[in-house]
Amino acid sequence: MDNSKTVVLSGIRATGQLHLGNYLGAIQHFVTLAQDPSNDCFYFIANLHTLTTRQDPQQMQIDLRNIVLDFMACGLDPEKSTIYAQSSVPELSELSWLLACLTPVSGLMNMHHFKEKKDRLSEEGLKANAGLLTYPVLMAADILGPHANLVPVGEDQHAHVEMARELAKRFNHHFGDGIFPIPNLLEGEGIRVPGLTADGKMGKSEADSAIMLNDSPDEVERKLRSAVTDPQRMKRSDPGDPEVCNIFTFHHLLSEPEQIEWARKGCTTADIGCVDCKVVVADHINKILTPIRARREELLVRGMDFIDEIIHEGGLKARKIIAANVKEAKEKMGVPSY
Repeated sequence: MDNSKTVVLSGIRATGQLHLGNYLGAIQHFVTLAQDPSNDCFYFIANLHTLTTRQDPQQMQIDLRNIVLDFMACGLDPEKSTIYAQSSVPELSELSWLLACLTPVSGLMNMHHFKEKKDRLSEEGLKANAGLLTYPVLMAADILGPHANLVPVGEDQHAHVEMARELAKRFNHHFGDGIFPIPNLLEGEGIRVPGLTADGKMGKSEADSAIMLNDSPDEVERKLRSAVTDPQRMKRSDPGDPEVCNIFTFHHLLSEPEQIEWARKGCTTADIGCVDCKVVVADHINKILTPIRARREELLVRGMDFIDEIIHEGGLKARKIIAANVKEAKEKMGVPSY
């Protein structure tokens, strides 16, 4: 590893297909960061984190391959970025244990992510597992393992990165300054891409609420036709409120200022209907997805064995770097491999 470079790290859970929200909120920024020669980028599929919720083992492996496929279709080059599966680096689990021994239980129990998930499971008559509680510690290991300097994540993960920062400081204080760099969040405002059929951001759990990266043009148009708009605008002649309409949010994300003003004015005066807005948004989305679909088809011709090779080679590269860092951490804590 070139120590003069900025180490960038981020990951995505191995659940379901990637969607437009993943692209706009994360992957397009991954690609931009990877094109900067001063960065050394690590992008992983968090399949160990995925185990905190019950998953079908075979489907999880299929999802992982498809995420790597989509990464590459979106422009990530495995020659310029290290793309790997979390489970390919067993030293991450080892580092997670070392860091867990420095982590107060009360801090984990007060994490918003844990309390939210715990309450949701309780409503379903289920109990939270220990993996869910220690999720932030494993995430800290993901970050500190390759000595990441910069971590681009969504706003919902900011508290976890802050815990990684605190654990790095705590480790360095007890066992030697400078062992772990203090990671920083990527500066800038996160992008929230709304779902099509409900409140909240676009997610993988409801297929009709998300535009998947491999959706056909017809599928994009079909999903948008049924997308939720201003619920008070019952008829074409009714004026609407664009600020409560998810389709108008897409204009903010995808349209030029003149087109945003066209949509705002047309909605509030009823000069345009919701269908008119949806047609424009569908066109923007398909312009983004067309080259991604084409590259995906090109990669599929090479077969899934090719994707497995990318994951394997990325895992070897990541493990070599992370294993050396974990070895140093173990030695500093007095538990070397004898």
